[in-house]
Amino acid sequence: MVENLEHLIRRAALDPRLPRTALYKELLRSETYLLTVDAPLESGEVKRVVKPDASFPIWADKDHELGGVWVPVFPARDRVREFVEARGLGTPAGKEFLWMGHMPGQVFGLLRGVPRFAGVRLFLDPELSVSLSWGEVRALSEGKVLDAGPKRYELPLERLVIPAGARLSFGKMRPWEGEEKPVLMLMPGAGRFAPEDLRRLVRLPLGKKHAWMPVRHFLQMLRRLRTSGGAGGRYLEDMFASLLAFEMYGEAEALCEWLERRGHEAYAWVGLSAIYGRCGRMDECAELCVRGLAKYPEERSFHVNGVRALTAVGRLEEASRYAAAAVRRFPGDAVLAGLRAKLVPAAAA
Repeated sequence: MVENLEHLIRRAALDPRLPRTALYKELLRSETYLLTVDAPLESGEVKRVVKPDASFPIWADKDHELGGVWVPVFPARDRVREFVEARGLGTPAGKEFLWMGHMPGQVFGLLRGVPRFAGVRLFLDPELSVSLSWGEVRALSEGKVLDAGPKRYELPLERLVIPAGARLSFGKMRPWEGEEKPVLMLMPGAGRFAPEDLRRLVRLPLGKKHAWMPVRHFLQMLRRLRTSGGAGGRYLEDMFASLLAFEMYGEAEALCEWLERRGHEAYAWVGLSAIYGRCGRMDECAELCVRGLAKYPEERSFHVNGVRALTAVGRLEEASRYAAAAVRRFPGDAVLAGLRAKLVPAAAA
C-alpha cells in the first residue's frame, strides 16, 4: 500500500537512526516512480544522466560537495508532480516530463547502471526525503534486506594526523550490538552533518580507545586538514581510498572524472577500473583496461583488473592472451601467475 510506504519514509526521515527493516521490505514489494524527460533541462539543479548506448534518460540531483549522482524516487505519481511543481522545473517547448512507474524492486537494479551513481532519495514533499546509499541500493537490487544497525567501517588510511589545537567535540551514541558505549567524535570546523549520516560510521583509533565519526563528516575533515596543512601531500590519494573503502563509488567516479580533466589520465583510469570492478560493471572495466594497456602497458593494475574483467564477461581467449603477456612483463608476480593458471584450462577447452 502506498500509504504504508509513505508512513515508513516519513518515520525514517523524522528519526534516521531507527532500524529501516520495515522500510526495506516495503520498498521491495511496492511500485516506485522515476522522473524522466526526453530532452535536457536548460537550467536548474538537475542533470540528465544516461549511458551512452541507452535511450532512457534519468533525471538526478548532483551532490554539490562530493559529486556523486542521487536519483529521486517517488512512492506515487502524485509525489512526482508535487516535486516538479515545488522545484519549478520546466522543459523546453513541446517537451513533457515522463513519470515512469516500476514494478516492486525493479527500480534498484536499473539505477545501478547510472554513471557516478551515489544512491537514491525517496521524496514525499520538498521538506522530507530519505537517502539510500549505493550499498543499500545494491542490496535491494539483489532482493536483500540490510542489518538494522549502522554500517561501520575501519579507518581506510594508515595514519590520520590531527594538528595540535584542532577543535574536537565528543558525544554519546545509542548502543548497538557489540558496542556498549559508542562515542561520537566530530571536528566542528570541518563542516556540518545530518542526523541521517549517523547510519554510516568510521572507527577512529584513539590510543587504547576509539571513537566513531560519520563517513561524510570524515571526508569533510580530510578536506579541512588539507587546508590546515595536516593532510600532507596525499590528499587526493587519501580521499579516493576513503571513498572506495566507504563504498561511495559514485563520488569516487566523479573524483576520477575531475582528475582526468586535469591531466591525470592514467591515475583516473586506474581508479575507474577499480570502481567498475567493485560495482560489477565488468563490461566497462574490460574496455577501459584494454585501452589502458594500449596506452600505459607498465601499469600493473590494468593487467590485473583487465584479466579479471575479461574473464567475468566470458571473453576467455582475450583474457588468456592478456594474462600471458602480463606474466611475461611482470615475472614472479603471484597474482598474475594465479590468474594465468586459472585461464589456461579454460582457454584450452
